[in-house]
Amino acid sequence: DMYGNIPPATGEEVEMPVSVFSVVWTPEGKIIYEQVGAVVDRFEGNTQGKAAVFGLLHHAGIKLSANPGDGVFGFVQRLGHVLGGRGRSWSRKAELPKWWVSKSRGADDTDQW
Repeated sequence: DMYGNIPPATGEEVEMPVSVFSVVWTPEGKIIYEQVGAVVDRFEGNTQGKAAVFGLLHHAGIKLSANPGDGVFGFVQRLGHVLGGRGRSWSRKAELPKWWVSKSRGADDTDQW
């Protein structure tokens, strides 16, 4: 494994909190915005409010700090963009629609408040 040790299976069942997913399309059917994994109730389930892959990893014993505003998570995302070849966590500035006003990217603090 190129990322380190593989934890042993626990045999326990994971209970995810309810999450909301949304997609915005253009009239031509092109996706211009996708939001995944917004937790509705962080107290639901047994993942301490984490959803999707973060909830699965958390329950497996891999405690990632992956919350908005987390500096380490933001650094890891930006490092991945610099290294390339592993996908992106957010769109390039030149690819953002003109109506997009938020300066937040990936794990940055939410700037809309």
